Amino acid sequence: MIKRSTFFLVITIVIFIATGVALFQLINLSPVDAKTNTIPVSSDSLAAVPLIDLENNEHLLGDWKQPVIIVNFWAPWCIPCRDEIPALVDIQRQFADQVQILGLAFDSIENIHAFTAEQMMNYPSFLAGNQIPMYSAAFNNKAGGLPFTAFIDKERKLRYIHTGKLSVEQLRQKITELL
Repeated sequence: MIKRSTFFLVITIVIFIATGVALFQLINLSPVDAKTNTIPVSSDSLAAVPLIDLENNEHLLGDWKQPVIIVNFWAPWCIPCRDEIPALVDIQRQFADQVQILGLAFDSIENIHAFTAEQMMNYPSFLAGNQIPMYSAAFNNKAGGLPFTAFIDKERKLRYIHTGKLSVEQLRQKITELL
């Protein structure tokens, strides 16, 4: 026969586990696109989000006129970021009139300059600097992971987000959906 105290301990543990599972399900309600592993989102316009370039000039996300903007959070020391950059360079070249990729870099200006030159990046990078919380909130990067990519439509609304490396095929599929 099970002791009464053991029984209550087991019941308490089961309740805690069930509560944890339920909370996890509530937090992760965003549907994930199985093909691209991206999460569709909807937001207010991001046109007024400020970006500081490597020469310390301020730009706004709305300054770019292409119908699709891709904001990619990256860092030179991030191995998956380094692996993803050739795909982003390829996409920028293929879709130059329809897509603008904007890199949001997490490192020093010197390291970013050196890395962008080494990789022959054909899209601009901006400093995350001390604005990381604002950028993470604006682009829905809740986990703060790198690489992180946000897909923004012609109305400058956030439509998809993805944490982790993206392939050319995954990028192309999301771009096609937004054009």
